Amino acid sequence: MKCPTCNKELGTDSFISSDERSMKEHGECFECSLWRERLPLVGNPDVAIIDGTFYTIGDENDSSPFRGFGGDKFVINFKDGRQVTTTNLWCGGHISDAWKSRFPNNADFDWQWKNINGNNYLIPKEK
Repeated sequence: MKCPTCNKELGTDSFISSDERSMKEHGECFECSLWRERLPLVGNPDVAIIDGTFYTIGDENDSSPFRGFGGDKFVINFKDGRQVTTTNLWCGGHISDAWKSRFPNNADFDWQWKNINGNNYLIPKEK
């Protein structure tokens, strides 16, 4: 059986118990179920989609000792003209090809993903 959205083969490990009902409802793989669940967040002012990657901006006043990207500072320039500075940015993952058209880029920043020795890192863009 294949996922009707991305054509990925569905194996016995394609379903995770907490997501099983949602995944079975659409017959999709875990990844497609995840993006379907996030689809209503497109347009949310705390969501930045940059270079095909999904980010959420956390509360700057959060008292948790955990901050996105370890508290690194990001200046995000949204296409609607807003500029947001945050030290609590969370990466929600690279949007799969099957879903990219539904998650259009809405912002930019001076960082880029780079593969170094098989690992992906977010590093400042070269100027």
